[in-house]
Amino acid sequence: MVKIRLLLCFLFVISCREGKPADDDKRNALMVTINAEDNLLAYSYFKDNDYAVKVEDLRTNNTVFVYNIQDNCFTNPRIHNGKLYFPESNHVFVCVSYKTGKPLWKLPTQGRILEFQMVKDDIIIASVDGYGIIAIHADTGKILYVLHLLSNSNCQVDLSPRPVRFDENYFYVAGFNCKTISAYEILSGKKVWSREDYRFSLSSFIITGDFIFSGNMIDNDKEEIILLEAHTSKLLYRQPASFDLFTDPVVYQDKIYYHTNNAELKEFDIRKKTVRTVFTFRTYEDIIGGQMFRLDHFLFFQDMQYHIVKIDLQTFNRKVIDRGKKGLLEVYKINDEIKLIY
Repeated sequence: MVKIRLLLCFLFVISCREGKPADDDKRNALMVTINAEDNLLAYSYFKDNDYAVKVEDLRTNNTVFVYNIQDNCFTNPRIHNGKLYFPESNHVFVCVSYKTGKPLWKLPTQGRILEFQMVKDDIIIASVDGYGIIAIHADTGKILYVLHLLSNSNCQVDLSPRPVRFDENYFYVAGFNCKTISAYEILSGKKVWSREDYRFSLSSFIITGDFIFSGNMIDNDKEEIILLEAHTSKLLYRQPASFDLFTDPVVYQDKIYYHTNNAELKEFDIRKKTVRTVFTFRTYEDIIGGQMFRLDHFLFFQDMQYHIVKIDLQTFNRKVIDRGKKGLLEVYKINDEIKLIY
């Protein structure tokens, strides 16, 4: 099922509020990230004409920070080293102290930042709509380098987000400048390698240890999964296979679990390089919303009836643990209690 990436308009007013209890039904969150170190939930909020970034204390369920934003911008806000990062508008990226509400720096950008990652302690890699990829110093807001989008008759440039993943030294991006996947040095932006398996394919991938696992959609009738050696791009495995681009795979031990377009949950064994079907879902049991979440040895997702399903990845027993008409956005554990974030 296609995961719709909404882009919202925001008004710029800054405000900090003392703890206000959060209600899952009234949170109105669209995209969320969790800072496990401080037990904080950061999310984009949308209701009527009120658009904002909020921070919630997961220990108390209190909303501790609100920052109203403007323009048609929408990404996951992120908390890192006590600071909150997000686009304030289509042309400004900001770093603020969520404790004081004080902006620490603002960076003018050449377009909408569709997504960004904190790839090292002090570097942000951001994808800028119609412009390219920029590296930002997290403490100062200074642009360290730019990787521009190419636009010519041989390379079709679109405005969609490009998945970015990273390890200790490299970051990886899919669908950038007509390459299936490319690797760059985090510190310098120097290209390490790139693969052009299919010029106009769509790809989704994850990094696990020394490996990249990817699913590619070449056209409506051709899909595949591949396994690459991350630092060299050496092809270790390739097989025609159905793959759901909009549901990120999850890793448990040496196995990767991914959803397919024909309503199956598959298990790929990295060491043995084998694939098996774990579940074949009936229509109402299939995954909705394009999200799977792993917590310990459990896999969580929401089915077509909005039931929250928990699968034990050791026994493969399934259990419905919650019901409702809300969209599941994240799963988190605090004080041995599982929290479902809607």
